Amino acid sequence: MNQPWQYFVICCLAFLCYSVTINGNFVFDDTEAIVKNKDILPTTSLINMFRNDFWGNDIKLNASHKSYRPLTVLTFRLDYFLGSGLNSVQFHVTNTLLYCILCCLSLPLYQVILEKNLDAHYAFLSSILFTLHPLHTETVAGLVGRADILSAILFVFGLLLYSKALKQKFLLYFSLSIIAIGTAVFCKETAITGFGVCGVFDFLTKKPLKNRKSLKLYCYRIGCLIGFLIIIMYYRLKVMNFERPIFAIGDNPTAFSSNTWTKILTFNYIYFLNFILLLWPHWLCFDWSMGCIPLIEKYCDGRIILVITFWIFIIYSCYKLFYKVYSEKLKNIKHILMGVCLLILPFLPASNIFFKVGFVIAERILLLPSLGHCLLIIIGFYKIQNHFKSIRKQILIYLWFLYILFAIRTFQRNTEWLNEEKLFTSALNVCPLNAKVHYNVGKIFADKNNSKLAKEKYRKAIELNPFYEQAMNNLANLLREENEFLEAASLLKKAVEIRPNFAAAWMNLGIVLSNLNETVEAENCYLTAIRHRKRYPDCYYNLGNLYLDLNRYEEALKSWEMAVSFKPTHKAAWSNMLVLLNTLERFDEAIKYSTIALIHNPNVASLYFNTANTLGKLKKFNEAKAHFLKAIELDPNNALYYSNLGVLYHQWNRLLDAEKMYKKALELNSKMEGTAVNLKKLRMKMNILNEN
Repeated sequence: MNQPWQYFVICCLAFLCYSVTINGNFVFDDTEAIVKNKDILPTTSLINMFRNDFWGNDIKLNASHKSYRPLTVLTFRLDYFLGSGLNSVQFHVTNTLLYCILCCLSLPLYQVILEKNLDAHYAFLSSILFTLHPLHTETVAGLVGRADILSAILFVFGLLLYSKALKQKFLLYFSLSIIAIGTAVFCKETAITGFGVCGVFDFLTKKPLKNRKSLKLYCYRIGCLIGFLIIIMYYRLKVMNFERPIFAIGDNPTAFSSNTWTKILTFNYIYFLNFILLLWPHWLCFDWSMGCIPLIEKYCDGRIILVITFWIFIIYSCYKLFYKVYSEKLKNIKHILMGVCLLILPFLPASNIFFKVGFVIAERILLLPSLGHCLLIIIGFYKIQNHFKSIRKQILIYLWFLYILFAIRTFQRNTEWLNEEKLFTSALNVCPLNAKVHYNVGKIFADKNNSKLAKEKYRKAIELNPFYEQAMNNLANLLREENEFLEAASLLKKAVEIRPNFAAAWMNLGIVLSNLNETVEAENCYLTAIRHRKRYPDCYYNLGNLYLDLNRYEEALKSWEMAVSFKPTHKAAWSNMLVLLNTLERFDEAIKYSTIALIHNPNVASLYFNTANTLGKLKKFNEAKAHFLKAIELDPNNALYYSNLGVLYHQWNRLLDAEKMYKKALELNSKMEGTAVNLKKLRMKMNILNEN
């Protein structure tokens, strides 16, 4: 029996190692899966979660990654509610607590597996190793890892229920087990391997081959497992319209190789690296795609020796295992076989054997396999202790030393996940050949307005991957800001050539061509971008700006209307619309639109300012004054707002108030010549009035 203090120790270790992540930000994939995912908003229908993929896109679209995890998205939505919005602390607390639950569940799981084979304290030692394993940092510190934690919790819970079903009240616990594993699949797809693990556990526990009755009952149970597996797989495939996800070459270069031997050797090298990460998780990286692991394309590549050595070890281990199966009773090695089963079966969906996956190595995917790995490591320590009985205590000290090393590495890696700058820069030492790493570091520098270093990193990313269209797009944007329009246009043209449906690049190319006065081509670029992304408010906004420059005012207004219809908070489009209507002296329309704009943007000073100008022209001085004062309240250091309020007072014959506003405007910006002229005219008028 497990003691309560063991659960307490495991929970404390998990929380202490991961408590530092509570103050972390939304990083890397969290931005797409949470920050930009409308499915977590309370205003979005719950039904959308069951129609869209994990990232909030329609799962039936070609662009979707087909990851279907509605129950994980539901927990994000709950965190959004509990945290009163996008509160990263709330999300991280939930991840940490869920991980504590998973670690506590690992204890009874190991106990069930080791039952009648090893002492109970070995289950406790296995749980501690699992809790402290540094490979889990991405799963817990990265909020999208919630999918892996939830599915692992239900996976383990389902296996525990299945073990109970084999002992008592079969129908009840079997049904609960199926429900648990089936629910886990809708947290993350890899949990579907739980059916296979249950089948293996059943075989090793009940020993169905001993007589015909046992075999018949076993076949019945396995038949039920396979039946439910098929039902869930059918539903899962139906949701994604029976279509495979479409991945880019950079996501998984090995899978796109045309050379069969290159594929075989490189995939086997990747298996070796996964094994090494489980054994010694020192080299951890947020992304292993692109050139992180170069393909093995030559037979003189030294890594082939590592692959051969790896398989010699695997074959020898299998030989020893099968030898034990035939030479000993099955029950004596049940725990070893279950450890191997937990290590291998949950990894199979990520192996590229059955279908192509969208990653090279994913540390999150190794959460479930690490359950088996940690068990096998402790079994290994037990074997060594038994073989070298004279140094049992020293061997136990080595194990505790391993725990300490893992705890330190886990804590240190968690600090790197606190923000994107630390996370991305840490990857430069692990994957210097990964273009995506340099690209993400470049984004960090760009956000810090360090254009020089950002351009260096984007250029390095393009050097490592000449077809990296996103890096080309971002580099072109920086060049555009520095008026390097020709090079920017060249990069964007190449980007859309590589990916013809790259809507953002088409829009940015339109902006660059507008600056080069190639207006016809610019218009075509904007329209192409809209064709590829129908609801594209920024593109409609820029198209409206182009029409404005061409004096095509009605088309400009229609474009801005489209922009604000798709994004009512698009303040720039609203402002341009109000200014143009004001210029065209269509004041009634301007007032109508400004009312709508302020409903959606109640804290945007420029909209109050533009509305005030229109009201002033309609001689509605009191309303205009109220809007000017609101604009000043929201942006108290904007000299133009004081100047125009001064003009309003001037027209209103509130001369002292006008003087005060003009003086305040010049105090904030002494170079406002028009204001200085107005102040001079005002004082002349005041002098004349005083003389009369």
